[in-house]
Amino acid sequence: MTSIFDTPQFNENLFFPRPDSGEAPKGAEDLFVTVEAPMKVHVRLHSHPDARFSLLFFHGNGEIAADYDNLAEAYHQIGADFLVCDYRGYGKSDGKPTLRSTLADAHAIYNMLKAEGKLRPTVCVMGRSLGSAPAIELCAEYPEIKACVIESGYADPIPLVERRGLKVDNITPEEGALFNNSKKIERVKCPVLIMHGEDDVLIYPHEAKLNYDRAGSKDKALQILPGVGHNDILMAPDYGYFKCLFGFFEQMV
Repeated sequence: MTSIFDTPQFNENLFFPRPDSGEAPKGAEDLFVTVEAPMKVHVRLHSHPDARFSLLFFHGNGEIAADYDNLAEAYHQIGADFLVCDYRGYGKSDGKPTLRSTLADAHAIYNMLKAEGKLRPTVCVMGRSLGSAPAIELCAEYPEIKACVIESGYADPIPLVERRGLKVDNITPEEGALFNNSKKIERVKCPVLIMHGEDDVLIYPHEAKLNYDRAGSKDKALQILPGVGHNDILMAPDYGYFKCLFGFFEQMV
């Protein structure tokens, strides 16, 4: 029996890919990771000579790596080499996305970048919105990851597709363990920062609270940023977004 998570109905309701044919900006490097030969996914590396750690970043739905070109300098100031990961069908990547492949591809990305020396000895992982799933997947599986940041992340993917009209009935415990962030985050032991906009109506703040409550880390923080929602969280008052990130990474790295 086919899992609901592997059906076109589920994944076409969840993913909204965008292509990209543009060139990498000066100083950035486009990398391609083979996930299922010959299929490749795209990662854009913004390196900095004085970086203290690598930040592997999984972007949100409808976004592409190029959307973060203008933010790379901010992450450099935090002290990071900034690596932004696309999904299948997004940006310069091949294929069509599914939630299962997105989780599996995160492993391929992490292991290839590590094997090819593209990651510094200290690695942190960050996921925004949809990107919370591959971020939590990696942090649950690789204890050497130094820290995890979840921005505007969901607890359970089912409400996301149900809001678009797809009804999902019972799922198996195995499906829940693999696809439900709030279950999997129990296995994350590294320090965790969860950030969410107070006015987010796409993924509600109570999902951030659930992920925070269930996170297995002894060192965890929840920051609900006032006055912002899902897509304007960067505009939190008094530079609250980057102040939060700066403080967390200053403590962690």
